[in-house]
Amino acid sequence: MFKIKKQLFIGVDFGTAVTKIYLQEAGIVEEIPTVIALNRRTRGVLAIGEEAKKMIGRNPMNIDVVRPVLKGVVVHFDEALIFLESILDRLKREYLSLLGVKLIIGIPLDLTEVQKKGVIDVGLGSGAKEVYLIEEPIAAALGANLDIEEAKGILIVDIGGGTTDIALISLGGVVLGKSIRIGGDTFNEAIINYLKSKFGLLIGEGQAEEAKIKIGSIVNNRGEHFLVKGRDILTGLPKELHFTSQHLRESIAEHLEEISGVLKDIVNLAPPDLLSDISQYGVYLAGGGSLIHGLNNFLEREIRLKINLIDDPRYAVVRGLGKVLEDINHYRKYLINV
Repeated sequence: MFKIKKQLFIGVDFGTAVTKIYLQEAGIVEEIPTVIALNRRTRGVLAIGEEAKKMIGRNPMNIDVVRPVLKGVVVHFDEALIFLESILDRLKREYLSLLGVKLIIGIPLDLTEVQKKGVIDVGLGSGAKEVYLIEEPIAAALGANLDIEEAKGILIVDIGGGTTDIALISLGGVVLGKSIRIGGDTFNEAIINYLKSKFGLLIGEGQAEEAKIKIGSIVNNRGEHFLVKGRDILTGLPKELHFTSQHLRESIAEHLEEISGVLKDIVNLAPPDLLSDISQYGVYLAGGGSLIHGLNNFLEREIRLKINLIDDPRYAVVRGLGKVLEDINHYRKYLINV
């Protein structure tokens, strides 16, 4: 039986790795991998989300497995549209909306006007009547219950699946900010390349992600390991290796240093009064990538400022989207409509 709503007002954290959906007055209603599997010939949908993700690296020639968002940018427009349309159709089967669908979609900093318009076009093409955007660091700060409207500097680092957004926020706006194309997916690629170059072991994306999640630490004192199984590059035969936190640290060290380097640049460029605020309150860390154990300590040593890991950082952006949805009149000023 349908639940009747005046309008379906939906927040979309359209992530490179995972898409999270917030429905006004209902909360977070969906969290699925941003992956879609299509019949190569007919382009019919075979699977989306978790079922499609299982097909990565295992799909036959007649099935295309597509990740429509890469490093925070929609790179496969048609597949992104079908993916979002499938999610909205599921909601429409549960809710009867009298005035249709309205979307707010989180985007990284530094998207071009063309890229922003591309995201809006995906939303409109999926069946929404209105589509608005919000920069993810703003949403993450709202989701962390930080008062971004105050005359106070708030420095937030949001490490997502495809991008890391670093923003210094004051009086409701981004004073300084940068988006770098480093995130959970980059870490996976780094693990694959590390094992290939150092041990001559070839593994797929799925195992790299599993190893990263299982170890989940760059601190080499927890004694944890993950048995990766792949192919020896020289012999072509099966090969195994115990992947440890030390391996994880070595494999992603270059990317962690790049994040800390950009963070240092933002701190160095911060106006003196805002720098005083940052020194007092520290830096706020959000996003799924922030859950790697020891990352906060690494950044503290690098920039010599306190690092605050916010509660449940994976959901900071989608919680922020929810906050906007539930009080749209107050937060409308943060929305972008190209």
